[in-house]
Amino acid sequence: MMSREEMRRQQKQTAAPVKKPHPHHFWASFLGVLLTLIIAVGLLLNATVLNADFAADELADSPISTQLKEQVNSSLSEYGVSGSLLTTKETKRLVKQAVKQVYAGKNIKLDLTNIEKRLQLKVDDELGAYGLSTSMLPDSATSQFNSQLTNQVNQKLNTSEVQTAAKTITTIKTVVNVMLIISGIALAVLMVWSLFTHCFLQIFSWLTTWTAGLYFGLVWLIKLGIAQAAQTEPDYASTIVKIGNDVLVKGWQMAWLLLILALVWWLWRGILRIIRHH
Repeated sequence: MMSREEMRRQQKQTAAPVKKPHPHHFWASFLGVLLTLIIAVGLLLNATVLNADFAADELADSPISTQLKEQVNSSLSEYGVSGSLLTTKETKRLVKQAVKQVYAGKNIKLDLTNIEKRLQLKVDDELGAYGLSTSMLPDSATSQFNSQLTNQVNQKLNTSEVQTAAKTITTIKTVVNVMLIISGIALAVLMVWSLFTHCFLQIFSWLTTWTAGLYFGLVWLIKLGIAQAAQTEPDYASTIVKIGNDVLVKGWQMAWLLLILALVWWLWRGILRIIRHH
């Protein structure tokens, strides 16, 4: 025969209401996954390809530096000046300056002061061989020559493609930032709602788990896309791979951060469950 204590325990289990899954938990989790993914992707873009400093550092070591060097030397040759006046360090500085101006939505306007000084020294040396000096020329003539050189270089760099790229980058940055703001506000509202309805851990443990999984998949697709782009554009393959790998580093970091956050929520849920049972 069952003891009275066993009978009471059995009656309590029978009388206990069966917990039914809440449909709104599913839709809240689904919305949270979507919002978190948008925020994670937006943050990745703002930290990499839409970041002027990131792009400037990446492109300073790319074939664009060589192209800029050739562009300046080409302009100098039109004035009868032979040889290269651009050092590698100076070229990288000018590339960074140009990239930041493009990302700011401005026309490229490079500061060629150092090149102008180097050019004057070169001309002085060449004229010195004939017993002449640029000091014999009026200052207005020298300044006019420097101004023409700077304007010609900048005009050659401000192509329609560069102007289109500047507008495109500005537009994309605006769209991404607006989406980040909207998604951030919506996710904050979801967090407050889940706290008031006592389902925060249930929703956000699943939310971060799904988001981490999807984000790992997204980063993997980016990796495949980089490899495909490098094959399609062999002339820029090294640049594409270099920039792509740096983007992937930040992408993997974001994915692991989401996974760690998911593990924290699940661990917290487990600890609370153990506490309640005791």
